[in-house]
Amino acid sequence: MKFTFKPSPNYRSAQSTTGIMKDLTECLLAVTLFSVIYYCQAYGAKWGLRVIAMMAAAVATALICDALWFKARKSADIENSVRTSYSWVTAMILVLISPVKASVYSIIVCTAVAVVFGKLVFGGFGQNIFNPAAFGEAVLMNNFASTYSEDFTTSATPTVAAKGLKWLVSDASFYDTYGGLGGMFMGSYASTIGSTCALLLILCAVFLIWNKDIDWQVPVTYILTVFVLSLILALMKGLPASYAVFSVLAGGVMFGAVFMMTDPVTSPVTLPGRVVFAIGAGMLTFLIRLKSNLSDGVLYSILLMNMLVPAIDKLFDGSQIKDAKAFQKKVCIFAVIFLAIGVAVGASAKPAEAEETAAPASSGTAASIALNGDFADNEATCTDNGDGSYSCSAKGFGLINNMGEGYANNEAAVTVKDGAVVSVEVTTFGDTAGVGDMATSADALKAYEGKTLDDSVDATSGATFTSNSVASMVSAALNMAAGN
Repeated sequence: MKFTFKPSPNYRSAQSTTGIMKDLTECLLAVTLFSVIYYCQAYGAKWGLRVIAMMAAAVATALICDALWFKARKSADIENSVRTSYSWVTAMILVLISPVKASVYSIIVCTAVAVVFGKLVFGGFGQNIFNPAAFGEAVLMNNFASTYSEDFTTSATPTVAAKGLKWLVSDASFYDTYGGLGGMFMGSYASTIGSTCALLLILCAVFLIWNKDIDWQVPVTYILTVFVLSLILALMKGLPASYAVFSVLAGGVMFGAVFMMTDPVTSPVTLPGRVVFAIGAGMLTFLIRLKSNLSDGVLYSILLMNMLVPAIDKLFDGSQIKDAKAFQKKVCIFAVIFLAIGVAVGASAKPAEAEETAAPASSGTAASIALNGDFADNEATCTDNGDGSYSCSAKGFGLINNMGEGYANNEAAVTVKDGAVVSVEVTTFGDTAGVGDMATSADALKAYEGKTLDDSVDATSGATFTSNSVASMVSAALNMAAGN
């Protein structure tokens, strides 16, 4: 990549900060509008209106926090101070990187935290260390998952489903759950509110680059780093080449590249520094996905790289003209180092099944489920159909929030005769295709035949959650048949 510098005077353009924020706000409104339309059409007007309510609450909270802060600081012109703080942009981004089931209460609290503690305490606009929206979302993810609405259910998000496979998706049919790569490109699936429609995000990027609001090198470098590392991983592990495209489309890569990586306040000052910043964030996104407990790594990769910005600025301190060749060399060196780290970690990655079989037989990792055990957490209930069959339901692995948690109902028909199971048929369940659904396969359900309350069954490897859910329904049916 070539870096071009111009000698002084460095009059960049006629674009002002206000103009940049205006363009950014327009793009965020476009993404919000798409989300409202999608959720209205796919899940009902209630959820489209919920997006509007979340956005209105967040923006109002940001403006109120600004007004109170500047009033406490005895600002001479509070209205102008609020207008030039641009905290509504932080609020909009925070909502768009949140799940639609997040409570309005949690959005209000986390917006206040993002604006006050992520921005204003550092001195306000232009002086904050961390991306304030990412800072607020980290608080939301780690502290408010229990406040999420349980009314909204859907299949696992792409990142959570991929995490169930240790991010080693070997079957291209995996993408069909989300309408294929084409469906993901058009945003025809539920995930965080604003991260799904890659086409719209690309159009926003083109608009912002055309108006000289952002540098094209940063989002392109970040996306390219994730793509290249994912492609190398695919070649090493025998995954389909389309896996690299999936890695870019899934999660917050596209949204983060356009609206968060390009934040001029929390990224390096120089262009070569910003390129190193983007490569590092791409590498961290790749590593966090493969090796951490998080389903997606975009948010924390940005926050981690924010901490390194002073060091990166120091690394590229000097004449941007005289030292241009030296800076290009440094960029290349860091690119090679970051890519080498990513490749090394990717080489050590193992599929979920491989990790299960690698455990020694004596380790006791193969769980056995007693049918007379305690299944209170599954909340299983059954209805006696009067002919020896029972219609049962229980908690199952279903709606996924961005921490990889959530529940939807599993349903099964259980037939009992003389205190023993005759058959089990799972009619509805929520879990990851290719992983959790193994606990509902014909072979897995056949293992229940002839079992009584005094017996046990083996949990399906890699699908313990769904195995317990099915066992809880069988246990409830046996107990009802026994008059317990």
